[in-house]
Amino acid sequence: MYRADKLYNDMMAVDEAIRNLKVTDEASLAEYFRLYMELIFNHKWIGSVYDIYADHAEIHRENGVYLDGAHEMMKDTLKLTSAFPDMTVSMRDTFAVKQADGSYKLWRYFTMSGTNKTYSIYGPATNKAIDPNACIAMSMATVKEISGRWQIVKEFVMYSIDELRATCTGAPESAEEEAAE
Repeated sequence: MYRADKLYNDMMAVDEAIRNLKVTDEASLAEYFRLYMELIFNHKWIGSVYDIYADHAEIHRENGVYLDGAHEMMKDTLKLTSAFPDMTVSMRDTFAVKQADGSYKLWRYFTMSGTNKTYSIYGPATNKAIDPNACIAMSMATVKEISGRWQIVKEFVMYSIDELRATCTGAPESAEEEAAE
């Protein structure tokens, strides 16, 4: 089997798992979003951002960055994954809690790994790898069913922006590392 066939088959297996998953409780909702994170980041199916974010979702990122809706989140995700074409995420924990109004509060904790192989918002590629132990992301979101799809309507998400910046600029990540140089 060719490598491209394996990559395609792996991606389609995740897509099929999503299509076959029936969201009936907290655990199945958390799994639904875990699978979508895998599809978006690990398989670069970036358009799936539109499946899990509402058109006018309120997305609050670290340092006061605000993204208005699915399209802004897709562009932000595309910039990140373009700079790290081999980026993968590893879910460390995810869970959901059902609310009285039928919505869910979704919490996700994951790490990122990958190599800065192309241009980023910080400049040319450094070919430096992200330290997955330092590149931690957390998300707390409100999820509602909209037109038969479970979508994030409000999210507070924080990436380890200092680790991403250091990886993309080649700058030391800490005072200790700077002193060692």
